[in-house]
Amino acid sequence: MSNGRRVVRAILFILLGLISPAVFSAPVAFQWLEVPYGELSLDDVRSAPASQWQSVSEGETLNRGFSDNDFWLRVSLPVDKRNRLLTIGYPLLDEVSVYWMVGEQVIETHHTGDKLPFNSRPISHRNFVFLAPTSTDPLTAWVRVHTDGSAQIPVSVMPSGEFLAKEQASFGWQAMFVGVVLALALYNFFLFTMVRDTTYLWYVMTVLSTSLVQLNFNGLLFQWLWPTLPWLNEFVTAPLVGAALIFALTFTIKFLSIKQFSLASYRLLWVLRLLSFLILGYSIFVSYHSGIVLVSALAAIGTPMVWLMALRLWSKGQALAGYYVLAWTPLLVGHLALATSKLGLMPRSLFTEMAPQAGVAIEAVLLSLALAYRINRERKKRQEAQDHALVVQREANLTLETRVQERTEELQNANQLLKAASLTDGLTGVANRRRFDEKLGEEWQRAVRHKQELSLIMVDIDHFKKVNDTLGHLIGDDCLVAVASVIDNEVQRSIDLLARYGGEEFVVLLPTTGSEGAGVVAERLRVAVETCPVKVSDGTTPVNLTISLGVATLLVTQNTGPQELIRRADEALYRAKTGGRNRVVVWCDSQPTTVS
Repeated sequence: MSNGRRVVRAILFILLGLISPAVFSAPVAFQWLEVPYGELSLDDVRSAPASQWQSVSEGETLNRGFSDNDFWLRVSLPVDKRNRLLTIGYPLLDEVSVYWMVGEQVIETHHTGDKLPFNSRPISHRNFVFLAPTSTDPLTAWVRVHTDGSAQIPVSVMPSGEFLAKEQASFGWQAMFVGVVLALALYNFFLFTMVRDTTYLWYVMTVLSTSLVQLNFNGLLFQWLWPTLPWLNEFVTAPLVGAALIFALTFTIKFLSIKQFSLASYRLLWVLRLLSFLILGYSIFVSYHSGIVLVSALAAIGTPMVWLMALRLWSKGQALAGYYVLAWTPLLVGHLALATSKLGLMPRSLFTEMAPQAGVAIEAVLLSLALAYRINRERKKRQEAQDHALVVQREANLTLETRVQERTEELQNANQLLKAASLTDGLTGVANRRRFDEKLGEEWQRAVRHKQELSLIMVDIDHFKKVNDTLGHLIGDDCLVAVASVIDNEVQRSIDLLARYGGEEFVVLLPTTGSEGAGVVAERLRVAVETCPVKVSDGTTPVNLTISLGVATLLVTQNTGPQELIRRADEALYRAKTGGRNRVVVWCDSQPTTVS
């Protein structure tokens, strides 16, 4: 473990060591003027009054955020026998024109920008580099800049020897950055091909996309990949940032198992990913200028939001979230610096330009270590699961024999079928008297424990003996089956029980139901039977039936018994039958009360 830490410290030291002030030179002082796009020519700008011009001192960078205007710069160079280079160190400027003047005469002109082929640049370099003409008189460089992206214009002037020395350090950093991210991407891609876990694939896509974003901001994609396709270079920035956000959010969801630990965070990440998709499409097909503004704002908001989510998961004990927070912190700082710089909220500096690349490299290293930790953890879990399975199998082999277990299950199933048959009325298919007695005893005990009410409805088919005597017992059986079916359809709760009590009598047991509710149920049963004539099996005229119902409710205590509930319901039923039948009588205050 100590060796691994030493390796990580060594890598971070190298990465941070390459980010030195030698990469950038201090900007030169110059004057600048902002005018509407394409309205002023060189002569118009030269004749503009001095009061309209503003100054940028040494050590500062002109940063106007996102603007559609032209920016004219006036850079004065004293006489110097050395070869000097004028550098504009931001490669994502659409149009850059330089007019070299001695006195009142234009002696040299250059027109370039990332909307033109790469070979339009007088010196092949990822930034815009112009050789100052040799002159025995002072020189003035008039520079026109226009861009649909962020208007950052870092201007420096230095001797060519100094430029080459600093360029070696800068290019060395870029080469180191590319080597680190490619090595990590290939390593984790090989892991993906072996373990087939898409988390590693999303990690690879995240590393590659964020690296391409940084290389694009440094002008290397245009120089290396599509130098003759300026139309592609013009629109690639916003879609690249959008794709990097999509891959990073997807990797975060998979790596941290967000849905398992926080559904709210999972939904928020889905919203951020959807916004990234929309902005990506918007920047390609609708508006590149507003697309780059939106994607920069989304990156500035979404990056710290994801960091806070991971921090919250870490506080809840999610071990992987700790690795993620450590890896995401340098990336967060770098991307916040980059986004706020592009929006014009922070001046462009060495920190804002190099921190994002360093953040990507450091994050890639740390997340790769986190993924290795994840592999070890999952391997331990699989080993534990296998050990547990072996223990279970050993115990099963010692205690049970497969055939005996199968026979036992068959006997249990047969017993369950026999028990179900013994508790079901053979004619109507509803519960029988035995099942009712068991259910009543169970619900009574439950009601005693929880001090709940228990209601019972006793149902009797009116004039059923007359039906049997006049139409025969077969039609009488049809009537019993039909009435049981109608009542069963009306008893809706799974805890309620319909049972045949005997002859033409049925009972409905209603746990946790008060007197008023039981009366409502009873009236619904009465109406349902009355409005459903029984279709008999011999095809004769349907038989119209009615029922009488007695309802009783008890607040169950240990001082009473189930027979008291049955007695009250039976007495209420008797009052319903003697009171004219086809009605509901509810036992209330020691006296049955007719409700219909």
